[in-house]
Amino acid sequence: MQEEVTTAVGMRPAPPSAVDQPEVRVDPRMTVLLVEDNDDIRAALAEWLELEGYQVVTAADGIEGLDRLEEGIEPRAIVLDLMMPRMDGWTFLERLRADPRHSGLGVIVTSAIATPRPPQADTCLAKPFELCDLRRALARIVSN
Repeated sequence: MQEEVTTAVGMRPAPPSAVDQPEVRVDPRMTVLLVEDNDDIRAALAEWLELEGYQVVTAADGIEGLDRLEEGIEPRAIVLDLMMPRMDGWTFLERLRADPRHSGLGVIVTSAIATPRPPQADTCLAKPFELCDLRRALARIVSN
């Protein structure tokens, strides 16, 4: 069965063999901060993450993402776009890693631009990416 929430720009449906892989059970208290400026991608990814069992907090750019952290959310992982207005993903990562309260958070960077992985990121997924790849990257981060 093919996954349902895969029609937004920047994502491809997972191949049937990837969907049939064993399901990772997620602690329902695990929060993911999703920082993405594209409204459609942000909405689709947030819905998919919720279907996967995560609590999702969204932000439209790096400034909003840092604001969410200052508000006191405690995500287990961050899914971060690189190219955003106001504050891009590179600047967000620099500030995140400079703050001892958040320096250890796992970060999955998603980007449509061909660039080397930012050294502060734990994983980098090129858009369009397979949702099964995001599932695996999140599972690695939240299991640590």
